[in-house]
Amino acid sequence: MPERLYKYLPSKYLDNVFHKGELLFRNLTYFKQYECEKRGDPLEGHHRDNPDNDITITNLSKGTKFKGDCSFLNTTDSDLIYVYCMSRTHRPELYEEFNCDACIEVTDVSKFFLRVKVKLKHLISLHKAGLLHGAVKYYAANKPAEFNIKDPKELAFAKDEVFRQQDEYRLVFGTKKAFKLIQKIVINNLIDFKSEAMKGVAKDKRITIGNMSDIANVKYKNT
Repeated sequence: MPERLYKYLPSKYLDNVFHKGELLFRNLTYFKQYECEKRGDPLEGHHRDNPDNDITITNLSKGTKFKGDCSFLNTTDSDLIYVYCMSRTHRPELYEEFNCDACIEVTDVSKFFLRVKVKLKHLISLHKAGLLHGAVKYYAANKPAEFNIKDPKELAFAKDEVFRQQDEYRLVFGTKKAFKLIQKIVINNLIDFKSEAMKGVAKDKRITIGNMSDIANVKYKNT
Protein backbone atom coordinates (compact mmCIF):
# COMPACT_ATOMS: atom_id res chain seq x y z
CA MET A 1 0.00 0.00 0.00
CA PRO A 2 1.45 3.40 -0.93
CA GLU A 3 2.18 5.92 1.81
CA ARG A 4 0.59 8.76 -0.18
CA LEU A 5 -1.85 9.04 -3.08
CA TYR A 6 -2.52 12.10 -5.21
CA LYS A 7 -5.66 13.19 -7.04
CA TYR A 8 -5.01 15.94 -9.60
CA LEU A 9 -8.06 18.07 -10.40
CA PRO A 10 -9.17 21.59 -11.30
CA SER A 11 -9.54 23.67 -8.13
CA LYS A 12 -13.21 24.38 -8.95
CA TYR A 13 -13.97 20.78 -7.92
CA LEU A 14 -12.15 20.92 -4.57
CA ASP A 15 -15.30 21.64 -2.58
CA ASN A 16 -17.07 18.59 -3.95
CA VAL A 17 -14.12 16.22 -3.68
CA PHE A 18 -12.13 17.42 -0.65
CA HIS A 19 -14.83 18.89 1.58
CA LYS A 20 -17.74 16.64 0.62
CA GLY A 21 -15.78 13.54 -0.34
CA GLU A 22 -17.57 13.00 -3.65
CA LEU A 23 -15.56 10.50 -5.70
CA LEU A 24 -16.62 10.09 -9.31
CA PHE A 25 -15.92 6.57 -10.57
CA ARG A 26 -16.16 6.21 -14.33
CA ASN A 27 -16.34 2.97 -16.26
CA LEU A 28 -13.49 1.74 -18.42
CA THR A 29 -15.53 2.54 -21.52
CA TYR A 30 -15.42 6.22 -20.59
CA PHE A 31 -11.63 6.09 -20.28
CA LYS A 32 -11.25 4.20 -23.56
CA GLN A 33 -13.26 6.86 -25.35
CA TYR A 34 -11.66 9.78 -23.51
CA GLU A 35 -8.10 8.52 -24.02
CA CYS A 36 -8.92 7.77 -27.63
CA GLU A 37 -10.01 11.36 -28.25
CA LYS A 38 -7.38 13.09 -26.07
CA ARG A 39 -4.31 10.87 -26.14
CA GLY A 40 -4.88 8.19 -28.75
CA ASP A 41 -5.30 5.15 -26.48
CA PRO A 42 -8.52 3.22 -27.22
CA LEU A 43 -7.21 0.05 -25.52
CA GLU A 44 -7.78 1.05 -21.91
CA GLY A 45 -8.36 -2.14 -19.89
CA HIS A 46 -6.98 -4.38 -22.65
CA HIS A 47 -3.81 -6.33 -23.00
CA ARG A 48 -2.64 -6.34 -26.60
CA ASP A 49 0.01 -8.84 -27.67
CA ASN A 50 1.39 -7.56 -30.97
CA PRO A 51 4.69 -9.29 -31.89
CA ASP A 52 7.18 -7.47 -34.10
CA ASN A 53 7.05 -10.32 -36.61
CA ASP A 54 4.13 -11.78 -38.60
CA ILE A 55 2.36 -14.70 -36.98
CA THR A 56 0.78 -17.83 -38.43
CA ILE A 57 -2.78 -18.74 -37.42
CA THR A 58 -4.03 -22.26 -38.16
CA ASN A 59 -7.75 -23.02 -38.40
CA LEU A 60 -7.83 -26.64 -37.25
CA SER A 61 -11.47 -27.20 -38.21
CA LYS A 62 -10.95 -25.98 -41.80
CA GLY A 63 -7.30 -26.95 -42.22
CA THR A 64 -6.34 -23.46 -43.38
CA LYS A 65 -3.54 -21.12 -42.38
CA PHE A 66 -3.12 -17.36 -42.33
CA LYS A 67 0.15 -15.50 -41.90
CA GLY A 68 0.25 -11.77 -41.24
CA ASP A 69 0.36 -8.85 -38.82
CA CYS A 70 -2.04 -9.83 -36.06
CA SER A 71 -2.74 -9.01 -32.41
CA PHE A 72 -3.99 -11.18 -29.58
CA LEU A 73 -6.39 -9.23 -27.35
CA ASN A 74 -7.37 -10.07 -23.79
CA THR A 75 -10.02 -7.80 -22.33
CA THR A 76 -13.28 -7.70 -20.37
CA ASP A 77 -16.61 -5.87 -20.55
CA SER A 78 -15.52 -2.28 -20.07
CA ASP A 79 -19.08 -1.04 -19.48
CA LEU A 80 -19.26 -2.94 -16.18
CA ILE A 81 -15.97 -1.92 -14.49
CA TYR A 82 -15.62 1.41 -12.69
CA VAL A 83 -12.35 3.18 -11.98
CA TYR A 84 -11.13 6.07 -9.82
CA CYS A 85 -7.73 7.26 -11.02
CA MET A 86 -5.01 8.67 -8.77
CA SER A 87 -1.21 8.81 -8.82
CA ARG A 88 1.55 7.69 -6.47
CA THR A 89 3.62 10.68 -7.53
CA HIS A 90 3.46 14.42 -6.91
CA ARG A 91 5.34 16.22 -9.69
CA PRO A 92 4.86 19.64 -11.31
CA GLU A 93 4.61 18.14 -14.79
CA LEU A 94 1.59 16.06 -13.82
CA TYR A 95 -0.44 19.24 -13.29
CA GLU A 96 0.26 19.96 -16.95
CA GLU A 97 -0.42 16.35 -17.98
CA PHE A 98 -3.89 16.42 -16.44
CA ASN A 99 -4.59 20.10 -17.16
CA CYS A 100 -5.17 20.79 -13.44
CA ASP A 101 -4.20 23.47 -10.94
CA ALA A 102 -4.81 21.58 -7.67
CA CYS A 103 -4.02 18.23 -6.11
CA ILE A 104 -5.45 16.35 -3.12
CA GLU A 105 -2.74 14.50 -1.21
CA VAL A 106 -4.21 11.54 0.69
CA THR A 107 -2.00 11.12 3.76
CA ASP A 108 -3.89 8.25 5.45
CA VAL A 109 -4.38 5.83 2.59
CA SER A 110 -5.71 2.95 4.69
CA LYS A 111 -8.55 5.08 6.12
CA PHE A 112 -9.29 6.39 2.64
CA PHE A 113 -9.70 2.85 1.28
CA LEU A 114 -11.81 1.83 4.28
CA ARG A 115 -14.25 4.69 3.76
CA VAL A 116 -14.66 3.80 0.10
CA LYS A 117 -15.21 0.11 0.91
CA VAL A 118 -17.92 0.96 3.44
CA LYS A 119 -19.81 3.11 0.94
CA LEU A 120 -19.48 0.58 -1.87
CA LYS A 121 -21.28 -2.04 0.23
CA HIS A 122 -24.47 -0.02 -0.25
CA LEU A 123 -24.41 -0.61 -4.01
CA ILE A 124 -26.97 -3.28 -4.91
CA SER A 125 -25.12 -4.22 -8.09
CA LEU A 126 -21.64 -4.59 -6.56
CA HIS A 127 -19.54 -7.56 -7.71
CA LYS A 128 -18.52 -9.95 -4.94
CA ALA A 129 -14.87 -8.94 -5.41
CA GLY A 130 -15.69 -5.58 -3.80
CA LEU A 131 -13.11 -2.83 -3.95
CA LEU A 132 -9.87 -3.59 -5.77
CA HIS A 133 -6.94 -1.22 -5.74
CA GLY A 134 -3.41 -1.20 -7.02
CA ALA A 135 -0.81 0.39 -9.25
CA VAL A 136 -1.50 0.44 -12.97
CA LYS A 137 0.28 -2.35 -14.86
CA TYR A 138 2.11 -0.74 -17.76
CA TYR A 139 3.12 -2.93 -20.68
CA ALA A 140 4.52 -2.85 -24.21
CA ALA A 141 2.53 -4.76 -26.83
CA ASN A 142 5.65 -6.36 -28.29
CA LYS A 143 7.09 -7.57 -24.97
CA PRO A 144 6.01 -10.19 -22.39
CA ALA A 145 3.64 -8.76 -19.77
CA GLU A 146 4.57 -8.82 -16.09
CA PHE A 147 1.04 -9.69 -14.97
CA ASN A 148 -1.62 -12.30 -15.68
CA ILE A 149 -3.15 -11.16 -18.96
CA LYS A 150 -5.95 -13.73 -18.64
CA ASP A 151 -7.21 -12.40 -15.31
CA PRO A 152 -9.95 -9.80 -16.00
CA LYS A 153 -9.38 -8.18 -12.61
CA GLU A 154 -5.77 -7.48 -13.56
CA LEU A 155 -6.80 -6.26 -17.01
CA ALA A 156 -8.74 -3.46 -15.28
CA PHE A 157 -5.31 -2.06 -14.31
CA ALA A 158 -3.61 -2.57 -17.70
CA LYS A 159 -2.35 0.41 -19.67
CA ASP A 160 0.12 1.12 -22.45
CA GLU A 161 3.61 1.96 -21.22
CA VAL A 162 3.50 5.35 -22.97
CA PHE A 163 1.59 6.57 -19.89
CA ARG A 164 4.12 5.23 -17.38
CA GLN A 165 5.12 8.74 -16.24
CA GLN A 166 1.66 9.13 -14.65
CA ASP A 167 2.55 6.45 -12.07
CA GLU A 168 -1.18 5.79 -11.81
CA TYR A 169 -2.89 4.03 -8.91
CA ARG A 170 -6.48 2.86 -9.31
CA LEU A 171 -9.50 2.08 -7.19
CA VAL A 172 -11.68 -0.40 -9.09
CA PHE A 173 -14.99 -2.16 -8.65
CA GLY A 174 -17.36 -4.00 -10.95
CA THR A 175 -21.05 -4.68 -11.18
CA LYS A 176 -22.33 -8.22 -10.59
CA LYS A 177 -21.67 -9.49 -14.12
CA ALA A 178 -18.23 -7.89 -14.46
CA PHE A 179 -14.81 -9.48 -14.84
CA LYS A 180 -15.48 -12.01 -17.59
CA LEU A 181 -12.55 -12.69 -19.91
CA ILE A 182 -12.96 -11.85 -23.60
CA GLN A 183 -10.27 -13.05 -26.04
CA LYS A 184 -9.85 -12.13 -29.70
CA ILE A 185 -7.36 -12.47 -32.52
CA VAL A 186 -7.50 -9.52 -34.91
CA ILE A 187 -5.76 -8.63 -38.15
CA ASN A 188 -4.26 -5.22 -37.47
CA ASN A 189 -4.95 -3.58 -40.81
CA LEU A 190 -8.60 -4.72 -40.73
CA ILE A 191 -9.56 -3.37 -37.31
CA ASP A 192 -10.13 0.22 -36.23
CA PHE A 193 -9.47 0.27 -32.49
CA LYS A 194 -10.89 3.78 -32.20
CA SER A 195 -14.22 2.76 -33.72
CA GLU A 196 -14.35 -0.29 -31.46
CA ALA A 197 -13.78 1.90 -28.39
CA MET A 198 -16.68 4.13 -29.35
CA LYS A 199 -19.19 1.25 -29.34
CA GLY A 200 -19.49 1.06 -25.54
CA VAL A 201 -21.61 3.19 -23.23
CA ALA A 202 -19.76 5.58 -20.91
CA LYS A 203 -21.23 5.59 -17.38
CA ASP A 204 -20.30 6.83 -13.93
CA LYS A 205 -21.14 6.20 -10.27
CA ARG A 206 -20.64 8.73 -7.49
CA ILE A 207 -19.44 7.56 -4.06
CA THR A 208 -19.58 10.04 -1.16
CA ILE A 209 -17.19 9.37 1.73
CA GLY A 210 -17.53 12.68 3.60
CA ASN A 211 -15.05 15.41 4.45
CA MET A 212 -11.46 14.35 3.79
CA SER A 213 -9.62 17.01 5.81
CA ASP A 214 -8.58 14.49 8.49
CA ILE A 215 -6.96 12.13 5.97
CA ALA A 216 -5.77 14.51 3.24
CA ASN A 217 -4.56 18.00 2.40
CA VAL A 218 -4.56 20.21 -0.68
CA LYS A 219 -1.63 21.25 -2.84
CA TYR A 220 -1.65 23.74 -5.68
CA LYS A 221 0.27 24.11 -8.91
CA ASN A 222 3.51 26.11 -8.57
CA THR A 223 3.43 26.11 -4.76
